[in-house]
Amino acid sequence: MRPEKEFLSNEIQDWLEGSAYVLFVDYTGLRAEEFRELRQRLAAAGARCRVAKNQALTRILRKGRQLPEEWTLKGQVAAIAHGDLIAAAKVLRNFTAEFTRPKLAGGLLDQALLGTSEAIALADLPGREELLAKLLGLLQAPASRLLCVLAEPSRALARAVAAHETQLGGKPPEA
Repeated sequence: MRPEKEFLSNEIQDWLEGSAYVLFVDYTGLRAEEFRELRQRLAAAGARCRVAKNQALTRILRKGRQLPEEWTLKGQVAAIAHGDLIAAAKVLRNFTAEFTRPKLAGGLLDQALLGTSEAIALADLPGREELLAKLLGLLQAPASRLLCVLAEPSRALARAVAAHETQLGGKPPEA
């Protein structure tokens, strides 16, 4: 392999390393300023977008992710990796709704291939913050229920004393 190609391959491999996912976007027909806007929105979500030759990207992904030999990338494809997968998918869905391009062409999640419909479905999942809030609520529920159970005897006693006082007509009990 020529030194330039080896350098680019190593650079792409380093870029993909440490990312649990890769989304592929067909950006055919997308103008340069729109593509720049897409990159900025993805960067705000913590994801990074990169354009590379399909053959080089396919070769690197096959080597690192054990993909089938018949799997290839076709067309003008950009790769999106790093950051929160769901946030990146939501950015793509919103951007596509606004500009009608690019088209999500699938992806990889760990070692599994994602079809277009599966990759699009990721955008409908709740985000990381929402999931953390739900988890916190689930973790706090038993503690708050326990607190209510432990406080109930003292509340019952206070209600009984108040009811007894009402029966006496608000007069203090005689000693």
